[in-house]
Amino acid sequence: MPESKIIIVEDDAIIAELIDYNLQTEDYETLVFASGQEMFTALENAPIEPLLFLLDIMLPEMDGYEICERLKSIQAYKDVPILMLTARSSEQDKVKGLDLGADDYLTKPFGIRELLSRVRALLRRSYTVRPEISAVNTGSNASATTSDRQDRTSILVSGSIILDDAKHQVYKDDKPVTMTNREYELLKFLMKNRGIAYSRDDLLNYVWGYDFAGETRTVDVHIRQLRRKIEDDSSNPLFIETVRGRGYRFRDDK
Repeated sequence: MPESKIIIVEDDAIIAELIDYNLQTEDYETLVFASGQEMFTALENAPIEPLLFLLDIMLPEMDGYEICERLKSIQAYKDVPILMLTARSSEQDKVKGLDLGADDYLTKPFGIRELLSRVRALLRRSYTVRPEISAVNTGSNASATTSDRQDRTSILVSGSIILDDAKHQVYKDDKPVTMTNREYELLKFLMKNRGIAYSRDDLLNYVWGYDFAGETRTVDVHIRQLRRKIEDDSSNPLFIETVRGRGYRFRDDK
């Protein structure tokens, strides 16, 4: 059976040891690698089930951006959350990681309490057990089968966009759309609450979690990524609308 681990890729031995020690004191199982190639070799040769990737950006041979992009291209790891560790403080450097599919970033030097808080938030959002869908739909049509109830409560449709929550899959024009877990959860939240405008802070609270310490710019990056994937023209979006002075909403086409 695969072992569930938090994967740390950090070439600074002192920082790697500090992160590893503090995660283990919180009862997390960890694996530490000094390079991306070491990590990929280990993943190929051992039964490991990553819970979370902690990636330093400034790495030899293969940097954190390249590792992130490669992980998101592998089916087994595309939904595993990624936390980028960076010594670069510019917004452009941070946004690049988010554009590639990272879920969060932390700028060095960072506090251990903040690191642990972000790890907990990412794991909670990504691995929360969903309630049984069939229990949601009760009432006048109680004679419907479990399969019927699941079909009605787990599928969201808007025009050419279909979100099948039971399969954790989005389709556009009947073709599957590849998304990160965060992009999927953001789209699902907006579709379930279509017509309602949410501020960036609202979306951070509802989708990322109340203890998420990132910037509201994170929401803009993920909205931009979603538009690229579901809109015919991302510069003139029809599904995810910008509400001036407020934030974003999914169109109400009921």
